[in-house]
Amino acid sequence: MVRYLALATAAALALVPAIATAAGAGHPDEVRVVLKFVKRDGAGGAGGAGGAGGAGGASVRFDPASCKTCRIVDEPLFNADNARETAIALQVPRRRSIELAFEARPATVRRVLLESGELPFRTAGNRIVVALPPLAQDAITAAEVATHIVEPGMVLRFEHADPARRAGAYAAGPFPYLQRRAADVLEFAQRQVVRTLGLGEAAVRRGWGTIQIMGFDTNAPHRHVDAPPHAHMHLRWPGDTGTQIGHYYIDGNGLLSHNLAGVKGMDVPERRFGRGATFATIAPDGATAYTHRITEQGWLEIGDGRGRTCLIRPAAADGFAGGAIVGCPGVDEQRITVVDDLSDGVLTVTTGDIVETFRYATDSGLLLSPTMVPPSAPSVPPPQTEAAAGEIVRPY
Repeated sequence: MVRYLALATAAALALVPAIATAAGAGHPDEVRVVLKFVKRDGAGGAGGAGGAGGAGGASVRFDPASCKTCRIVDEPLFNADNARETAIALQVPRRRSIELAFEARPATVRRVLLESGELPFRTAGNRIVVALPPLAQDAITAAEVATHIVEPGMVLRFEHADPARRAGAYAAGPFPYLQRRAADVLEFAQRQVVRTLGLGEAAVRRGWGTIQIMGFDTNAPHRHVDAPPHAHMHLRWPGDTGTQIGHYYIDGNGLLSHNLAGVKGMDVPERRFGRGATFATIAPDGATAYTHRITEQGWLEIGDGRGRTCLIRPAAADGFAGGAIVGCPGVDEQRITVVDDLSDGVLTVTTGDIVETFRYATDSGLLLSPTMVPPSAPSVPPPQTEAAAGEIVRPY
């Protein structure tokens, strides 16, 4: 396995110039942008099959007269219209300050989002005029609804599965409530392992990149058809190319069935790892950063590559959907449960006796809870070392 990934990642790195050239060919002076028009409560349901910017009764439509060099992206799932928002994808000139006009009922639009932030807009009759900043590169993630929790050497991306936004593979049929709840728990259970084994700190110390813990989107933002349900924990290499991405698929019982792993930046075949097989994540220097193994029961083992292994097992009869027990060497087991309140934008994570609360914007998933400690007063000397447990550090 290590040899397979080493060869694949080396080949991917060798092809970086060719890949970059191919991706940028054809429209060197254009970038792609997705704007999300957030609807006011009760502003109406989704448009027809044409989606935003096309036929079928979408809530907001681009006015091409406002930008003759701009054009609608007509690729499937880049545009969307649902009860929460309308997403419109455009090709626009690179690095230009442009005011874009859209036909709409202004009273129905509450906010306009670009990436994770808000854009100013004004109304003019039955039009909304949006001030677009100069874009040097594509900005297409506005339709995502995810909260990012950042820790040393690690980013946890928590996707909010709202049935009102369902699209792509999840547009019809039973909604994957159980699998999504299992992914919720697996994300934070993996975070607990990363903390306990010091994997994030090791990634920072050795310059390996950043560990990315993720679940799956159910609204297919920017054509990201994230199916079947799964979870991730990959090490994003500096520059991204060479990153090995495992997909830990979740079955109808809330347990893990298998892993499909591929290498970012190169069209190499994915490799399947069934229950009992170990998948090693390789760092840029060739070291084993960590390992994953789905057990025969559908549980998950994560090792640090140096002999320490943690086991994540379900805490209830509905697989990981009802919670997880994380067991690591030398520390007490921790029970983890996760509750996502989509209406109020409150994510509650319980680890043992510790209850964490993450508040987020329901329009985008943007984390609203404080993440930084305010600086000390100027009279307080900077700490030289960490204080011992229970020690009070006095500035005088």
